[in-house]
Amino acid sequence: MKTTLQLFKMNKMLFVLSLTLFATFGAIGQTTISSVAELANAAGNSNQNIVMAPGVYQMEDYLTPEVIENTVPDANNRHAMIEFSGSNNNFDLTGVTIEINSELLNDYGTRIIELYVTGDFVNIKGLTVTDIGNSAPSSPGMQSVTIAGENNIMEGVTLNINGSYPYGYGDLLGKGDGNLVSLRKHSGLLVEGLNITIKGCSIYSQAFGHLFFIQGGRNVLFEDCHAESTTRTTDDMLAETSGPAFDRDFAAVYTNYEGNKVITPGYTKSLSEVGYRSYGAGGVDGHTTGAITLINCVAKNTRSGFAFTRYGGDVLMQNCEATGCEAGYQVEEVTIENSRGDAVNGPLLYLNGGASTVELSLMANVATTTLHAIATIGGDNHDVTLKKWNDVTRPQVHPILLGATRPSGANPFSPLGSTSTSGTVLNTCTDMPVEILSTVSSCIINTTGTVTDNGTGNTINTVSDCDNIVVVEPEQNTIGDTFIVEDIEYKVTNLDPYEAEVISSSLVNVVVPSTATSPETETPFTVTRIGDNAFNGSSTETIKLPSTVTSIGYQAFRGGSLTGVTFTTTNGITVIDGRGFFVATTLLEITDIMSSAESLGSGAFNGNSSVTSLTTPSTLSTMGTSVFRGMTNLETVDLSASTLLTEIPSQTFRDATGITSIILPENVTSIGASAFLNLNNLSTVKVLNPVPAAITASEFSGVNLADATLFVPSEEAKAAYEAADVWKEFGTIMVSVTLNVNNIEQTLDFNIYPNPTNGLIAIKSKQLNQASVNVYDLNGRVLLTKNISGTSSEINVSKLSSGIYLLKVKVGNNEFIKRIVKQ
Repeated sequence: MKTTLQLFKMNKMLFVLSLTLFATFGAIGQTTISSVAELANAAGNSNQNIVMAPGVYQMEDYLTPEVIENTVPDANNRHAMIEFSGSNNNFDLTGVTIEINSELLNDYGTRIIELYVTGDFVNIKGLTVTDIGNSAPSSPGMQSVTIAGENNIMEGVTLNINGSYPYGYGDLLGKGDGNLVSLRKHSGLLVEGLNITIKGCSIYSQAFGHLFFIQGGRNVLFEDCHAESTTRTTDDMLAETSGPAFDRDFAAVYTNYEGNKVITPGYTKSLSEVGYRSYGAGGVDGHTTGAITLINCVAKNTRSGFAFTRYGGDVLMQNCEATGCEAGYQVEEVTIENSRGDAVNGPLLYLNGGASTVELSLMANVATTTLHAIATIGGDNHDVTLKKWNDVTRPQVHPILLGATRPSGANPFSPLGSTSTSGTVLNTCTDMPVEILSTVSSCIINTTGTVTDNGTGNTINTVSDCDNIVVVEPEQNTIGDTFIVEDIEYKVTNLDPYEAEVISSSLVNVVVPSTATSPETETPFTVTRIGDNAFNGSSTETIKLPSTVTSIGYQAFRGGSLTGVTFTTTNGITVIDGRGFFVATTLLEITDIMSSAESLGSGAFNGNSSVTSLTTPSTLSTMGTSVFRGMTNLETVDLSASTLLTEIPSQTFRDATGITSIILPENVTSIGASAFLNLNNLSTVKVLNPVPAAITASEFSGVNLADATLFVPSEEAKAAYEAADVWKEFGTIMVSVTLNVNNIEQTLDFNIYPNPTNGLIAIKSKQLNQASVNVYDLNGRVLLTKNISGTSSEINVSKLSSGIYLLKVKVGNNEFIKRIVKQ
């Protein structure tokens, strides 16, 4: 990781170099223009020094229907009002305001960019762009400015943004997936290019969308920039008597502390999105985002002030400020120096991931809204210092939570989470209390306030201030220590008892032992976990796990070459964290992997394209969002054994377009938005709960319910589902065959295998005397019949389509039914 000084010098050199080049271009000669049409023409040429006469100009004077018709979209089907495609240009637009009638945002019918810089070595200075009116764009997702290309500078530019739908609710009706309404966002300035400088620029947004954001940009410097939105209380939203929130009974995409997805009183929301934000990759060229520096930047009243993760390069924030935001700094693996913010509408800090260095001062501003924490700090090996701004103590007392994580979407009325946290040093001189969760171990807390310690092995020191703190050196065998044994790298996670997790291996075929002994301390550690990102994108093809491994970490097996996960003994994995097997496309043994699972994190198996049949275990009680999203070859889903599940979260099976049939468990009472979005092959759904779950049309969006069959457990349930919203849209609703296991089956010790099967099913029993076996589909049609006797037989179902079938066995006057899955 580059040092702070290296990052600062790199971006300063970039800015100075670019200014030098533009000064050279100025020697070419100056051209003065006085219309938007002339500006658009010059934007497509190169090697120019353009000065525009100060004044207020109208975009619609230039943007005629003929100009719009002849506009050529980029590779992402985005149209630009003006494209700066030329290179080596200097545009001095000081004193120039371009007003854009927001009705023009609809005239292209596709995604739109008001000003699009695609050339190289382009400098745009002093411009103001103002949207007039509140018309929303015709398509989701637009930007006022997008900067691609290389070595470009935007200096002293101001954007006044208007026009989006919906506006006035922040992200409570959706922000991208699982929306309650159709979103038409309008964002500010997007950086997609390389070696980009944004200096002295301001965005004032009255639209739903990000303000400054980077998606594919690398080596990006923001300096002296200002991002400002407006806020609104949820009480004010709830007072409406019309509008999109009122029309949906004030539903929200987020769950509150009572478990309800409703707009909740007592909170404040930003009406835009993030002030400064990074995404992992993007742009026409698909660059990986990285190497971002922000100096003297301000975010005010935005959803998150600064939301950054270290994707493809270091992130440095220096002397920045966040006020009035739902979250001041929402970060992972970054460096924050000499920065500040308040905790008025949400926490000052949400910190996750590993190894961030954070220095923040807490302003004394008083919260007028419900607030649950000053900061949440989760993950490992952080170095965090929280001080009082101007040495003034904040008069309100709220806790600093060590081991906690931000809520869903960082939404202020949604419950906080928790995560394993170790090796972190927290210095806090705010006088705020520190609460240490049970998930925290081997951390050092130096504080001027009180501490409640529910963790293990933590060191707590009371200090008078944050100056001259002496950090105690950790002893041997501390949590967070790493060691390598036979090309497998481990990290210590617990000392009582001694436990470790696998964090990496260069082996193609990995056999994880149940115990790994540290060569430095000769201490044997039980291997209980595969750590976060341990095999993310690795060349490992197979891995064999011991029964001691009970947890799979975040993105542990994401992507890469993995073809199989097997177990030396009975599989005891109880927790699979978010994206544990994300896009592990050739992984086949999914049912075996989660046979003991109690919790599946968000996106755990998202994108797996090889699994055709899925059966969840009886142990499963919780799932995150998008667990099985995008599993395009999945055909049959049976959740019936998972009786502890009460919720099918949002986007659980979204875009798993091959699914034909689903069985839902009996205790499900809640189904999240877009849970079954785009399942256009879904033909049968079986519910075991006689009471219909309350859902909206978005859950089955893209499904032709009129051609699908819904199986319900009883005649009474049939009447209830026929009267329930959305459920009543199924073309056929019928009572399903009752499955049972009776005494005759137990007496005969009847078994079938394999199940699921691709062809032959073996039948084993103590004795079958003139028994008849019939195979039915879920509509009650007999597909196969066979008479058997003796202790063993078989039945061939290879010609049946993939799906769920019923095998009815009749012996004398007794009969019983088994469910079989054909792959």
